[in-house]
Amino acid sequence: MKNFNKFLYLTTFGLIAACGTGNDSAGNTTEIENAIAIRVFDDGAPAANVRYEVLPSWYVADTAETSNVKYTYEGTTDTNGWVHIDNHQDGSYTINFTKGKSSIVLQYTLNNLNHEYTLDSTSLEAMGMVKGLVDLPDSADYAWVAVQGTNEIVKTDSLGQFVIRKAPCGRLTVSAWDAEEQSSIGQTSFNVSANDTIDLGLIENPNKVFPKNSIRFMPSELVSDWMRPLSFPTVFIMRLDTTNFDFDKAAKDGSDIRLYDGSGELIPFEIDGWDTTLNSAVLNIRVESAADTVRPWLLTWGDKKAAKLKDVNVWKGLSDSLVAAINSVEILNFESGTKFNALPAPLNNKFDWYIQPHDSATVKNNLEAKPTNGIEKADSSIFGKNVLHVQYQANKLGRYVVIGTRIAEHTHDLSRLDSVEVWLKGNGDYEIILETIVESDTNYKTSYKGSAGEKWTRVAVTPKDFTNADGKSYHGWDVTRNKITRFTIFVYNGTDLWIDNVKMYGINLDDLR
Repeated sequence: MKNFNKFLYLTTFGLIAACGTGNDSAGNTTEIENAIAIRVFDDGAPAANVRYEVLPSWYVADTAETSNVKYTYEGTTDTNGWVHIDNHQDGSYTINFTKGKSSIVLQYTLNNLNHEYTLDSTSLEAMGMVKGLVDLPDSADYAWVAVQGTNEIVKTDSLGQFVIRKAPCGRLTVSAWDAEEQSSIGQTSFNVSANDTIDLGLIENPNKVFPKNSIRFMPSELVSDWMRPLSFPTVFIMRLDTTNFDFDKAAKDGSDIRLYDGSGELIPFEIDGWDTTLNSAVLNIRVESAADTVRPWLLTWGDKKAAKLKDVNVWKGLSDSLVAAINSVEILNFESGTKFNALPAPLNNKFDWYIQPHDSATVKNNLEAKPTNGIEKADSSIFGKNVLHVQYQANKLGRYVVIGTRIAEHTHDLSRLDSVEVWLKGNGDYEIILETIVESDTNYKTSYKGSAGEKWTRVAVTPKDFTNADGKSYHGWDVTRNKITRFTIFVYNGTDLWIDNVKMYGINLDDLR
């Protein structure tokens, strides 16, 4: 890198010198001098005696001479926080102000159209931290990562991970270099704010070649905040649709899909739902350790000669609580005693639950206006502290009461739903309904019908249990499954219904975002 940097510097200087020998315009014999003026503040006061260093914005630190840099300009601000540089060279430059653990970097360009740069107020800020991952060439053991225009450079580990612990505040560009080949791997630009910690993710190597039918991604993209902190082994959920996968190029059952880790090793997974009519599929991916998630993964498909992989139990050895968290969503439990449903973060505090009588049906205790009046103490040890009791009159044909809640802002594909679980008791008939209520759209819905008894009963409704389409009000599971926004229970032909602990299995929070 030492020779590479000197080559760049000499080449650029030669271009500047060549451009500087001409006149600004025909007949003009007056040379206009370049100049910059910048005033720096620290905690609201002019920052005196603050060190500044100026380097070309393309500059990349030399790992062999980090303590002996020849800056284009350097010095300190005056007693009023100003720095003035006259007779400034043409070109694009980065100026770095540093005082203890505070800094600020600025970029400017001077040329025959732009002879001055003035900024009368900029402030020092606490340095930040930047981390990321370099897409190492297959032959490289590490890479160098430099902040362009400054003397900051760090070495990656063997996986390509790096951390810049004293990142100056401002607009930065980092460049990654192959230590052996002295060639660029990639670069990215970003902003650093006071005390900021920035994860740049993967700095990709454009020289790497991948199969035509493939996608490359960081495993962290599959991890939502609600899944943290991660424990291993675990299972990541990957959703495939037309934005990231070409179903037309893949086998009809997805048997040609292969998933590789950063070392080229196969990662075990199972296909949980595969639907070419909706162009939708889900992969449940087994991850043994955090080390398996450091480098990017590669998903490939379209190899007609690919043999079907052996089935794998991706859930083996995982705790029941972890499996439940990844594969279930609680809709209602009434434990909070409030009008909000039980959807946990990041979906909570968005949707109410409600009770609505229809077609001359009635409910007691003013539940229509204040549904929480129906919350009672649980009478069974299998529940929490609260259940909902709805007393109603809906004994004539066509009268019914709706108990429900919105579960999503917009429609989602819930094809991989395993079951809907509802605990209830009472008398009369009920319908468990999944439906779409979106303004200006058809009210798609699918229903399961049953009768309540005097003892608490766990009702588990699978997709095949929902009634078939009737061509009128009910559209069936196959039509409704990718349009669901709401869970409801219709009750009629009775007087009482107790309900609690409504859950959906086979999906998780990300299916409802």
